[in-house]
Amino acid sequence: MEIYIHAKHVLTKALSLFIFLVIPYTVFAQTEIPLINSRLEGIVTDSATHQPITGVVLRIKGVTHSVATGSDGRFVFVTGQKLPYTLVVSFIGYKTKEVYATGSPVVIQLSDKVSQLNDVVIVGYGTQKKSDITGAISTIPKDNLKQVSSSVDNLLRGAAPGVQVTQSSGAPGASASVRIRGGNSITGGNEPLYVIDGFPIYNDNSTISSSAGSGAAVNGLSTINPADIESIEVLKDASATAIYGSRGANGVIIITTKKGKRGTNDVSYQGYYGTQKLSKEVPLLDGSQWAQLRNDIQTSSGQTPSFTSAQVAAFGQGTNWQDAAFRNAPVQSHELTLSGGDEKSRYNIAGNYFDQQGILLNTDFKRYSLRYNYDRDISTKFHVGINATTSYSISNGAASNIASNSLNSPNIITNILTTPPILPVKDANGNYVLNPYSTTPSNPIQDLLSIINQTKVTRSLGNLFGEYTLAPGLKAKVSVGADLLNSKSNFYAPSYTGDGYSTLGYATVGSSTSNSWLNENTLTYTKTIHQDHDLNVLVGYTTQYFDNESVTAGSKNFVSNLTTYNSLQSGSQILTPTSNAYSWALDSYLARINYSYLHKYNLTVSARADGSSRFGSGNKWGYFPSAGFSWNAGEEDFIKSIPTISNLKFRVSAGETGNTQIGEYQSLALFSPFNYTFNNTQLVGLAQTQLANSNLKWEKTAQYDGGFDLGLLDNRINLVFDAYYKKTTNLLLAVPVPLSSGYSQSLQNIGAVANKGIELGINTENINSSSFVWKTSLVYSLNRNKVLSLGNSETSFFPTIPGTTLGVLQPEIIKVGLPLGTFWGYKTAGIFQNAAQIAQYPTLNSKANTKPGDVRYQDLNGDGVITTADKTNLGSAQPKFTGGLTNTFTYKGIDLVVFLQGSYGGEIYNALRQQMEITNLSQNAWGEVADRWTPSNPSNTIPRASNNPVAQMSNQFIESASYLRLKNLVLGYTFNNTLASKIHAKQLRLYVSAQNLVTWTKYTGYDPEVSSFEQNNTAQGIDYGAYPNYKTYLLGLSVTF
Repeated sequence: MEIYIHAKHVLTKALSLFIFLVIPYTVFAQTEIPLINSRLEGIVTDSATHQPITGVVLRIKGVTHSVATGSDGRFVFVTGQKLPYTLVVSFIGYKTKEVYATGSPVVIQLSDKVSQLNDVVIVGYGTQKKSDITGAISTIPKDNLKQVSSSVDNLLRGAAPGVQVTQSSGAPGASASVRIRGGNSITGGNEPLYVIDGFPIYNDNSTISSSAGSGAAVNGLSTINPADIESIEVLKDASATAIYGSRGANGVIIITTKKGKRGTNDVSYQGYYGTQKLSKEVPLLDGSQWAQLRNDIQTSSGQTPSFTSAQVAAFGQGTNWQDAAFRNAPVQSHELTLSGGDEKSRYNIAGNYFDQQGILLNTDFKRYSLRYNYDRDISTKFHVGINATTSYSISNGAASNIASNSLNSPNIITNILTTPPILPVKDANGNYVLNPYSTTPSNPIQDLLSIINQTKVTRSLGNLFGEYTLAPGLKAKVSVGADLLNSKSNFYAPSYTGDGYSTLGYATVGSSTSNSWLNENTLTYTKTIHQDHDLNVLVGYTTQYFDNESVTAGSKNFVSNLTTYNSLQSGSQILTPTSNAYSWALDSYLARINYSYLHKYNLTVSARADGSSRFGSGNKWGYFPSAGFSWNAGEEDFIKSIPTISNLKFRVSAGETGNTQIGEYQSLALFSPFNYTFNNTQLVGLAQTQLANSNLKWEKTAQYDGGFDLGLLDNRINLVFDAYYKKTTNLLLAVPVPLSSGYSQSLQNIGAVANKGIELGINTENINSSSFVWKTSLVYSLNRNKVLSLGNSETSFFPTIPGTTLGVLQPEIIKVGLPLGTFWGYKTAGIFQNAAQIAQYPTLNSKANTKPGDVRYQDLNGDGVITTADKTNLGSAQPKFTGGLTNTFTYKGIDLVVFLQGSYGGEIYNALRQQMEITNLSQNAWGEVADRWTPSNPSNTIPRASNNPVAQMSNQFIESASYLRLKNLVLGYTFNNTLASKIHAKQLRLYVSAQNLVTWTKYTGYDPEVSSFEQNNTAQGIDYGAYPNYKTYLLGLSVTF
């Protein structure tokens, strides 16, 4: 409680003080009129491509005055300094150059220097020269940031070593799962921390969801416009992430949005329009094949077949329900940006409209966003600014209630695929045809078009900051920020749909409001001593407070479908309303020392103390130290004498970080309402449902990292290599307790998980001539995950997985010595071909109930019977390695980007195929069922036709998740200045793009990059009818005036 009160008190004071001190300066400072004495004009271009470079900083040597080039590469230097003078010209990725200027115009050409050591890299709470960095930090290439995406997390795919991105659903606005160097926690969160313009957030679906509806979770990051991003840094090892303490264990992703450039005023437009289509259809039985299957099932059960041979033949191909449900869907984005600045200020204002229609009927995602970044030098010592983004998004999703998914309650994808192909979509009168063979008559197309499953999200994210130079080298910075999010969800299933049939209409509405407040206060001291010793010291105090309130209401049995969810009182049966509220607070003290001697020997030491309201009274505070050392061996004379080596740096680091993603009130005794009867009257009371645990503490990750950076041939070849080992202890797991306590389990810190791996990044400049440039980037990641301990004497357990069928099958196991995401089940040995084999080999069922055509399972322990003791490891969802390969070609104004991304060695449990190979009389089946076992077709892979055989978890439904994908292909043309100027433009570019163009894989489902249970770490690699991914074709335009 003291952390809550302290955090609120500090935040209130900080906000009041900031408004009082900073805002008046920001407003009145606009009236200053700069002194204009002399003027110097010019342009900065790339020496290889001769294209203008935006954002190049030019300053007069010996003074602080500077300007930056605009989008056309041009600059105007207005200063009191008399000509001639020397300009220092610098830009990330290019060699710094000094130019002696005598008058206008000045033409400056910069030479590219890949990964040069003087580049500035954004790190936690500051920046650092790349030469001085001791940690493992990856910068996402600019070409990746130009990809078309509805969400930030999708820009990371295949772009940085050690980062694995899995798209859980192809639904517009849906979430992706991001893992940096593997998963550390079993029951806690594994998503990285995102720091957007200094504000820390998680991609937490719970803050978006309002508990109404049943579609795929909306991605929290989809409220941020990817086109607004200037740079992304991925912090991976403890040296880089320990400064974030209890939130650094899963890695940190720092996102910086675009800022204005001094000395220019630009208006720019970026937009594209395209279409999306289903990548492929999965194989299903056609009309005649399904009719024959139904006949065979009835015959095997002693029933009379439904169709004659002539009728079976007449059905032919029947209805292609996939073709009816999926469509070619448009996608478009339009952004208008005002950007620029003068000698003392910079501004960037951008408005965006994004509209993505889903490939599944009646699904879409729309986003309206506005971003405002502004900063100003109030004086030579005082600098203030604001970074703010506000957005409004609307998501219409398909009803996909995986939580209740079973053979009798399919989600919309399985409903589409299992509808018998002998049924037309509509009858002759234009009415939708309901499935007469199902206990729940429905039509998937009617369901798609009629069910409302909508989520509306309003989000404002931003911060105000002020930075003051107290003394030479000593700066104080104060920032106050907020993340305000409101979500509303509406769901209605009419009585004529599958979801509303049994309830005569079903409606829910919900709303959720989340507020996160942040105050950060830091002091930074920078000092160079005798030109040999560089010292940078950071100390700070931060506090963050978060609260959430949500409410849900609903009803069913509606008199009419006309009012949908807008009239809950029209339902004769009101559902029990629910409301929830929770909050947490985090107080933190942090410190970091960066020391460099001769820019050869670099040391970083950091520490953070976090006090969290989430943990037990005896463990509120956690302490997270780290240390890193790097040696710039390339600066040693004996290395400089080797002409092929341009730079060489070795890095080592060690430290501890933590994980607070465990939910709220886990350490407290919790009470829940229960109904009970007293004196023949039903009453509601409270009963304790969770034991208190005052010793509950942090999940801690100790990490050790070693690596090197190597540049060859004047940095035309750059290689970055890292090897790491992570061990996470104090994992939170529910352990059994004596039933005499009144409870079955209690949450305790008892488990341990390890991750180890290697990472490799290679960037090469293959050709760099005056007219042609070819660059290549290769990313390779290998991670091995293993459960080390489950506490006490426990060696394994089966996690709870949503879904009636999957909950019984228990497809995944958490077992000491095996990785998370391990599939567990029987191994098959083909099909029983005759009665003699049934008599000879062990059977799962009794021999009397086993027939020729049934699956034969292996007796692994050799005891002569098939039991659960014969279940074994069937593989893991963890890939052996992942990677990405990007080739960029530039010829004069033409540019071509080819991006390949892939994964090798993982497995997928194709639960969708299993469901559709369990034959029954009412549903269509997987295409392979056409080759099922019959006396005349002795198949050894597909069992006989029978009515609802018992499902078993086996290797029969484990498939390879390996794939190689042509992820992105972009062909563009940038018009030269002469042509662009004809429309009064500074820059003009046209491009065409294709995404997910080709995928090479053996997986039989829609897409091997799938996870139906999204960010759930105990249900990885399961395809249970997820919304499919798609191909995209785009035409885009970028123009600046």
